[in-house]
Amino acid sequence: MPGMTSPDLRPILTVPHPVLREKALPVSFNEPELAVEVAALHAALNDFRERMGFGRAIAAPQIGILKRLIALNLGAGPVTIINPEIFWRSDEQFEVWDDCLSIPDVVVRVKRHTSISLTYQDEQGRKREWINLPPDLSELLQHEIDHLDGILMTDRAHGPDALQPMARHAELVGEGRPRHRLSLENIRQSAGVIDPVFLNSPQFNCEPLSAALGCELTLKLEFTNPIRSFKGRGASYLIRQLTAQGDHRLVVCGSAGNFGQAMAYACRAAERDIVIFASVNANPLKVERMRLLGAEVRQAGEDFDAAKEAAQAFAHQTGALMIEDGRQEAVSEGHGTIGLELLKQAGLYDAITIPLGNGALLNGVGRWFKAASPATRVVGVSASGASAMRESWQTGQLVQPQSVNTIADGIAVRVPIPEAVADMQGSVDSVLLVDDSHLIQAMQLLYRHGGLLVEPSGAAGVAALLAYPEQFQGKKVATLLCGSNLTETQIREWILN
Repeated sequence: MPGMTSPDLRPILTVPHPVLREKALPVSFNEPELAVEVAALHAALNDFRERMGFGRAIAAPQIGILKRLIALNLGAGPVTIINPEIFWRSDEQFEVWDDCLSIPDVVVRVKRHTSISLTYQDEQGRKREWINLPPDLSELLQHEIDHLDGILMTDRAHGPDALQPMARHAELVGEGRPRHRLSLENIRQSAGVIDPVFLNSPQFNCEPLSAALGCELTLKLEFTNPIRSFKGRGASYLIRQLTAQGDHRLVVCGSAGNFGQAMAYACRAAERDIVIFASVNANPLKVERMRLLGAEVRQAGEDFDAAKEAAQAFAHQTGALMIEDGRQEAVSEGHGTIGLELLKQAGLYDAITIPLGNGALLNGVGRWFKAASPATRVVGVSASGASAMRESWQTGQLVQPQSVNTIADGIAVRVPIPEAVADMQGSVDSVLLVDDSHLIQAMQLLYRHGGLLVEPSGAAGVAALLAYPEQFQGKKVATLLCGSNLTETQIREWILN
């Protein structure tokens, strides 16, 4: 579809306008006026949001266009839904307070399906599937599709006193909608704060690897920077933010290696001191690099989480500022710029596979994707020998095994961070487990077809494509290669063997 044209602003129709009761017609992509109509719909929504401070969607009949078009803005820019059709509705239903741009004086209690799945076309006419929507978006899309069929929210009023004055909007509607700890505006803003050396990493369709895996695979190389890891984004944003706020305390953190390098790099750039705790079994290459970047490194405990406990004790004793990868919002928000870049440079994806360790990467990227490209399946990938984050997310209770067992030290989390688990709600569609054998096979494929040396945790997204091919066959998929810190011995044993 051609680029959007700046339209004259069309008024939003309100009841009892008769057009609101008519059924909209399917959209044909041969219609020359389609681009102008889509632009007009988004302009009307944006104008309402600027004037009223809320509003997530509008259907074309609400501005007098009897076509099956919906404009969304979930906080990360415009999304267009064309010819939507719901093909699955959950048996479970829930009550929710609803508002409507075309019924401006009241809010209404309605009953909706807790989840739905739908098909639609995007602006290029490509068929998309949006599967298992969370309750707030399920309600929103049911509301907008009702508009396409001439049905208003007042027709769905449920229970006594179902209509309430708009003066109660903040109390009834606003309080009922989920709030996310990670800010979309901060993700957008962080792109101008993060050290540029970590931004705009290469991304491309590796055609030989795509052919081998049976999908159209975009690789984003998050190791082409001074620390060979994506973690410089979040660390840079956090330290620059803290420094700007006047917080100059000694920094302390626990790390398996990559986050420690990122924090050491960011602290050196800001002329700040940092103490990093790593386990006695940490990758010696990563430990050496943390020290070369100016950090004081202390080794304690048998695994990453034991080292982090030692860091917490040190911070408590000394008053140092304890940074936990996955707990501070700024770290995840900085990582969210990866999602911004992926969508800006290459458009839409059916799925994205993201390594899941403590959740900072998955949550930051997932948060942006679910607002900017909500139909894209956001898939976390954990090692089968370190599944605590997956189990905690699925059960809603923190799961802490006695030990972890995987070659992927970067995602070998034993003690989940509660805030990171909570951040996954609404931003993650599923979490898959991969064995070490799949991780090694993925590393070998990346080397063979792309000439890329990637560490086990960095290859987890590709490992998921190997382990679950039926989920990704024929799809347009992106994955993040998020680290390349390997010793010579590891390269020989895992990749060149």
